[in-house]
Amino acid sequence: MITGVLMNWKRPANVARIVAGWKSAGIVSEAIVWNNNPDPKFALSKGLPAKVVQAGQDMGLYTRFAVACLAANECVLIQDDDLELPTESLRRLHDAWQGDPDILHGVFGRAPKWDGSYAKNILGNGNVPVVLTRVLLAHRRYMAEFFGVAPAFAETQKDSRPFGNGEDIILSYTARSSSGRLNRVHDIPVRELPAPHAMHGRNWAAHIAHRTRLLQACEAWLQPSARVDDVVQPEIRYCDELQPDRTMKSWEELHAS
Repeated sequence: MITGVLMNWKRPANVARIVAGWKSAGIVSEAIVWNNNPDPKFALSKGLPAKVVQAGQDMGLYTRFAVACLAANECVLIQDDDLELPTESLRRLHDAWQGDPDILHGVFGRAPKWDGSYAKNILGNGNVPVVLTRVLLAHRRYMAEFFGVAPAFAETQKDSRPFGNGEDIILSYTARSSSGRLNRVHDIPVRELPAPHAMHGRNWAAHIAHRTRLLQACEAWLQPSARVDDVVQPEIRYCDELQPDRTMKSWEELHAS
């Protein structure tokens, strides 16, 4: 079974919809919602059982991993509140995790560009350095290991906006360090939900610059012996452009005549 972890900021309707989907899927036995916005108080209806943690202040993006350390299940689903995973997609992702629980499994991948900057957008099925926390499955132990690794990047992260931006990069490299392997993305359908207040829509250039610094720091920390281009699989599609509106465009769409 799966423990699902969500953070609420300013999209409570999305959170309720996602938790309802988890309930109907039948394989998420525990739902935990961290409410990072203390005004107003967040609550779910009684028909949607979830453990809600009310923060007294905005405590940044590491909080999902902290509360995930308390998960009852070894398999932890980290999901953003602007995306919905159809039941069949969740089952397929869970099957993949059960077959290989030592790496992260997700949908949206990233890899350094050839100059080391952030980042190539990777779609499809294949191995990747970074899996975005938009949706991923990870073993619970990586949530705890994250907090042993994160201090190595405290200097880089001190100016992150919001605090903890890039937590998905650090988690991905934490898993890589432990497993000795790349993580994996899967070509499964997702549904986008309304996404007002998107953090990197506030200052796109600063967002990319920060994530470049953090990605390069993680690469230097890990010192991998194999680059992602050494293990690319034919079904991976690369996108050289990331869209500020979070639209995921395929290679074919970006290079259509």
